[in-house]
Amino acid sequence: MSKVNLDAMICREDFNATEGFTGTNRITQININELKYDSLLPNLLRKPDFQRETRDWDIDQIINFLNSIINRHFIPAIILWQNSSAITFVIDGAHRLSALMAWVNDDYGDGVISSRFYNDELSDEQKTIAQKTRNRVEKEIGSFKKYMDAIVAPSKYNEDFCRKAKSLLSFAFVIQWIEGDVSVAEKSFFNINQKAVPINSTELAILESRTKSNCIATRAITYSGNGYKYWKNFPEENQKAIEELAKAINQLLFLPPLKTPITTLDVSIAGKNQNNLSFYFDLVNYSIGDRACHVDNTGEETIKILKNIKKLLEVLNSKEAGSLGLHPIIYFYSKNGNFKPAIFYATFVFVKKIYDEDKLKLFIKNRAKFEDFIYKYDYVIDQINRNGRSSKKSASIIAELYYNIINKFDCGDDENQILQFILEQFPNIKTADDSTKKLSHSKLKNAAYIAMAISVVPRCPICGGAIHTNSTSLDHIARKREGGEDNVSNTQITHPYCNTGFKS
Repeated sequence: MSKVNLDAMICREDFNATEGFTGTNRITQININELKYDSLLPNLLRKPDFQRETRDWDIDQIINFLNSIINRHFIPAIILWQNSSAITFVIDGAHRLSALMAWVNDDYGDGVISSRFYNDELSDEQKTIAQKTRNRVEKEIGSFKKYMDAIVAPSKYNEDFCRKAKSLLSFAFVIQWIEGDVSVAEKSFFNINQKAVPINSTELAILESRTKSNCIATRAITYSGNGYKYWKNFPEENQKAIEELAKAINQLLFLPPLKTPITTLDVSIAGKNQNNLSFYFDLVNYSIGDRACHVDNTGEETIKILKNIKKLLEVLNSKEAGSLGLHPIIYFYSKNGNFKPAIFYATFVFVKKIYDEDKLKLFIKNRAKFEDFIYKYDYVIDQINRNGRSSKKSASIIAELYYNIINKFDCGDDENQILQFILEQFPNIKTADDSTKKLSHSKLKNAAYIAMAISVVPRCPICGGAIHTNSTSLDHIARKREGGEDNVSNTQITHPYCNTGFKS
């Protein structure tokens, strides 16, 4: 089930801003009414800047937690630490606090707090999940507003509901405090969080290297340059550049929005991976290759990474002059409409390779045959991907295979010879396509539509490859400089690169 984005409920703060700790003015509990967004307490609480995004809970977990509060089940204590500036950090319990705050403030990722946090730029996916959460909470539990109304107007509700409403007013989180300096607090944070909901290897790598350029770039892309600004200490012009680049990258990845069931081939190149930190981190690191990343104190290195990713994505699919205009359905999706991250990475690496080695024209020359092959035999590519056992390993294997396929077509090999070459390289591959067996109704519907639509997809008259709505160019068949007229009969729709890079 999709996760609910509660990251805006508690703001972040630089954990190392001030050394030391204080024992003054410590609270002993947190009452439910203190969690309203216009109360003082939410403005005093902070998450460490390295805390992962608060989006690990799905709708069921939120409902179960709220039920536990309403029915007065045992709720673990919230663990806090306070630095010498009296800034109070949540070491453990951020999800519990955020879930309750979401209920109290009717904000499951689309309310006043979240909109302000993300500068009113919320993804459709985030808003959809938020509304689903709200609907289920109101149906299965009831809104917080309804419970408060039961206290002032009990005659409108049954006795059991009124009893629960009164009980809410006395609910409070118990507080425990970490004693020690910043190093003790940070160590406590990682120890506690690894034992509760283990931090996956990607998140841990980002947390531990959070000041390096690749990690800052990843955070920037994740929320289109909105949310907490991990780059806030950079010069203002660099902050602005990072935010603009991150937003542009997000648009290149996710516009037009993917809607299911699929009823159009005008889909985004990256499916619905918005807010997926691991996806962005892998994308950043694939763009860098083997180059080591270092702590970025100015933002310059982060900007270089973001510019490079933007350039590569524009080559993949955009209206920029050098774009190849790769069709997402052929390159990045299964025949039943599933986005395939590992294949996306592989294509990303493959395009980077042919771009770096000046092989774009060789690709264009053989593009139509290449696309027909990888689409027809996508089940073969999928098996190689699964055998790789990890996205990183399989992506490099598939990228190299794509490179070999293009070169073999250029040397005159036909489809059967290339398939035989693959089977020799990967002897465990099955030659029968069983990818459409036992599909759910929705997947079968996707597969039927895609099969029909891809058969009549527009083709570039220069290279013969499929054309996607996001990446087109108007070409004059007879060049205007050579006397060609500016009319419909002398124009054709092509890929941008075919028009401006290959033809010219």
